[in-house]
Amino acid sequence: MTQRLAFNQATTRLAAIFAAAGLLFSAPALAQTRLPPPQQIGSAEERQDRIEELQQQLTEATAENERLQYEINQRDREIQRLRSMVGELAGVNQSLTSPPAEATAPATGAAPPTSPRADAGPAPTGLNSAQQANTGTLGAIPAGASTPPPAPTAPAPTADELYAHGQSLLAAGRYPEAEVAFSDFLERFPNVVQTPNARFWYAFTLLARNNYSDAASSFAQYLQRTPQGPRAPEAQVRLGMALAGMAHDGSNDAAELRQACGAFSSLTARYPQAPRNVRDLATREARAANCPA
Repeated sequence: MTQRLAFNQATTRLAAIFAAAGLLFSAPALAQTRLPPPQQIGSAEERQDRIEELQQQLTEATAENERLQYEINQRDREIQRLRSMVGELAGVNQSLTSPPAEATAPATGAAPPTSPRADAGPAPTGLNSAQQANTGTLGAIPAGASTPPPAPTAPAPTADELYAHGQSLLAAGRYPEAEVAFSDFLERFPNVVQTPNARFWYAFTLLARNNYSDAASSFAQYLQRTPQGPRAPEAQVRLGMALAGMAHDGSNDAAELRQACGAFSSLTARYPQAPRNVRDLATREARAANCPA
């Protein structure tokens, strides 16, 4: 009896061990059947392209927001100017319609007016205009009172407003007006946060209008003052484009063409982190200028 009981207990333990072993061996297979396959992640270039695309969209949205903010500020200033004009015109109108203070009531203790003597003769006539103006007749308009004061001038735009105005003109492709706006900005605000970008966009408008000489000078000035600025890589490529344009306008000047090709070829060495679209632009422009590979 004791032996049979021991045998049954041993059998029960073996069954439990085999069951546990079965669970251990079947767990990986069960996990493999239930876990979904990992998603495929794009290449590094695809991720970089997506990041640059999002950055471009953000830049465009920021420019549009700045343009709308500038227009709102312009409307507010116009409303304030009109309100000021209405208030001043109301004051002028009141001064014109109210009688002089001395004519409203006789002075205290003044003698009552006497009737003219019958033998005094007719009253003198023929007063000239100057004499009539000095008689103090009730209801006469004082000299100069009909001239309204000059309208108040609108306040000068701030740096943010003027820069946003140039950005909106640039986004609309109105390059001549954008050039004037950014030139005005650089004269008014030579040392503010937006000054480097304004200098870049000013040079950009010159290049867009095929003013290669001034564009090359402006891009070179940007690189000299902001060599590590956010738009420095693109400024170097567009400097090469301006130099290539000068070479073509000057009957293929060899010196300017060499400088242009040098600007294209040295981009990656000087700016190894240049965005891909800027590197592609340099490659296309070097090919268009027939630069040596």
